[in-house]
Formats: sequence, C-alpha cells, structure tokens
Amino acid sequence: MLRLGRREFGTHEPVIMAIVNRTPDSFYDAGATFHDEPALARVEQAVAEGAAIIDIGGVKAGPGDEVTAEEEARRTVGFVAEVRRRFPDVVISVDTWRHEVGEAVCEAGADLLNDAWG
Repeated sequence: MLRLGRREFGTHEPVIMAIVNRTPDSFYDAGATFHDEPALARVEQAVAEGAAIIDIGGVKAGPGDEVTAEEEARRTVGFVAEVRRRFPDVVISVDTWRHEVGEAVCEAGADLLNDAWG
C-alpha cells in the first residue's frame, strides 16, 4: 500500500497524476495555466477525470528566464492553499528543488515535493 497525504493507494491500483504548470512559458501548455482561474479550472477537470495527484510547478523545466525563489513561491504557495481548500482529498505535489519553496508549499497544504533536479 502507498500512503500519500490523506490518501491510501492499493498495491496494484493505478494512480493518475495531472500536471499544472504555473509558468508563462511552459513547454507543455504555453502558459495556459499560468493565471489562477484557468489553473483552477484545469485542476477541477483533472480531478473530475480521475487524477488523484495534482503536481504543481512554478519554474519551467528547461531553458528560459531565471525565476527567483520568491517568484516561484508567489506562483505556487497561494495556489496550493486554494487547491487544498477546494479539493481536500486530492494529493498535492509541488515540483521544486528549493527548500524555502518546499517549506512554504507544505505549510500551505502540499503533501509531497517532486524534486526532479535531484
């Protein structure tokens, strides 16, 4: 069994993770979920379609403008809190390598950190 946040997943249970990029230059959606309302609509759609985990990123995973820790936190912390408020049972993951952002998003309601940078 796997326990993430308030959720438990069986050994052979498939788990779907949806990605919501809070960046204006996302390679995936070209910034479609940079602003709050479209991003929240995407979370609602993903949950309705069966996503159990929402992975939120505030920095583009590739070449682009430098994003400070303060800007990354601005893009993610309040959004995590709102996703937690609207979807209390969804597992919230945040894609960050910065400890200060990780601490802030966990305080806001994130269940796990996805450090793709290692």
